[in-house]
Amino acid sequence: MKQFFRIAFIVDLTVIIASFFIGNRYFLLNSQLAFISSLLVVLGSFYGYKKMIEKRVGTVTKDIIDDIEDRFDLYDEEQESIQDAKALFEEEKAKIKGAKKGLTNFLKTANGFFSPYRLFGYLFMVIAILVLIKHSMFDAWSFLMGLGVVPVSALIMALVPAKSR
Repeated sequence: MKQFFRIAFIVDLTVIIASFFIGNRYFLLNSQLAFISSLLVVLGSFYGYKKMIEKRVGTVTKDIIDDIEDRFDLYDEEQESIQDAKALFEEEKAKIKGAKKGLTNFLKTANGFFSPYRLFGYLFMVIAILVLIKHSMFDAWSFLMGLGVVPVSALIMALVPAKSR
């Protein structure tokens, strides 16, 4: 996560430097408001989905003694045959097909999708656009460039090998 913020701020710094060479006097304001709002949306999404996953994982109880004594299930007394493995595979495959239903999957993940943190980011973006338009300072291209900082940073993060991070 720290590496993503480093990359995002480096990309944003290049946008800030570019704003000094571009003739539009509202470029810096638009791009930075867009950057902040897109960062708030992404952080809100991350935090909302993180809370949703923690809530789901919190319901799973784990036996601590088994984890200490037999961490890798080496001493499991049950021997599964090939038929049991095939049945288990088919059962899991059916669960995955059943999970692809749109409405049920949407309802399960709606808490992360409608996270108040994420909605706050969108609200900030809408208010920023409306205020800029009201004061005749809105520039769509610079705003879009500021919005693009976070996706470009994520793309750079995905392309950089994990060893060099």
